[in-house]
Parts: sequence; structure tokens; C-alpha cells
Amino acid sequence: MGKEGYEFNIIGQNVRFGFGYRTVEGNRQYFAFYGFPNRNDDYFYNAEISLEEYHEIKRRYVPDFDFDPRGEAFYDKYVKDHSILLEGWSRLL
Repeated sequence: MGKEGYEFNIIGQNVRFGFGYRTVEGNRQYFAFYGFPNRNDDYFYNAEISLEEYHEIKRRYVPDFDFDPRGEAFYDKYVKDHSILLEGWSRLL
């Protein structure tokens, strides 16, 4: 969680993935992120998602959903084939 106009939620533990929103020019922008681990760092993809996808993730993954801890289904559904807002080593919105 974070400051007003920003929310950040981590779902995965060993493989880091999650979702949130930020305020850009007065509008909320929803995102999902997924990190591909490599030693002590992760290469993150931060993808724009819809409000509907944001609520779907909240219902499906929070708080104690039994999910694949590697998050492959999450990546395939919410990151892959979405517009990438930011990517890089240890780069999160």
C-alpha cells in the first residue's frame, strides 16, 4: 500500500509479481508487474491493465488464494500481450 493516488500490492514471494495503480495527470492508471529472477535482481515488466482486470486480480489473488507460486498464469493473463509501461532490472512503478 502507499500514499494517496498510489497503491502497490505484492502477491508472489520467491517470484515477485503483483499489481496496483498510480495517478498520472489526474487519472488512475492500473498496472500489473512480474519479475523474472536472476540471482539477487529481477527483470521486471510493468504492464498497463484495465480497471476490470485490477478488480479481478484483487478478487482472485488477495488475500489467501491458492495460486501457482511462480506466477506463470498471472504473467500470461495480466502482463504478456499488454502495453508495457516500464521494464528493466529492479524497475517497478
